[in-house]
Amino acid sequence: MTTALSVLTGALAKNSTKPTGANALDQALEKDHDGSILDKVGDFLGNVSAGPGAGILGHVLGGKQSAVEAAIGQETGLPKSKVSDLLVTVAPLLMGALGKQKQQQGLDAGGIASLLTGQSQQIQQQASGGLGGLMSLVGAASSSGMLAKLLDFIRGLFGGKKKES
Repeated sequence: MTTALSVLTGALAKNSTKPTGANALDQALEKDHDGSILDKVGDFLGNVSAGPGAGILGHVLGGKQSAVEAAIGQETGLPKSKVSDLLVTVAPLLMGALGKQKQQQGLDAGGIASLLTGQSQQIQQQASGGLGGLMSLVGAASSSGMLAKLLDFIRGLFGGKKKES
């Protein structure tokens, strides 16, 4: 899960380095990903396939999606189909967390891009082995802050323990 969130965060950061990418992400957060998914996670998890995950991945990873899935599978040992399922599940939760950050902090497109760049840089600094290679696969300069909180939240959903800081 950490690897999937890290790669998606890095890809979003890379996409938001250009004004058009940052504006598109800002509009998506404003219109479709306001964070409310985090208030009804049970409903979402009960019908993930009907959720926005596949569409989000198409926008975020584009033509690199298959290569990213294969690389995450190789890094984690998960079959590619399980990696795909994980990404489809995690992507809307990440977008929801970003939407919530946007609202709580009053972020505009530039603020969102800065937040993602900061998260991505922290991930890259902490990345070891294959995760660093995965980050470069999506072209990210890419855990703490928002990403760590989201990981703790997701672990809690699945009965896992929160990571000690």
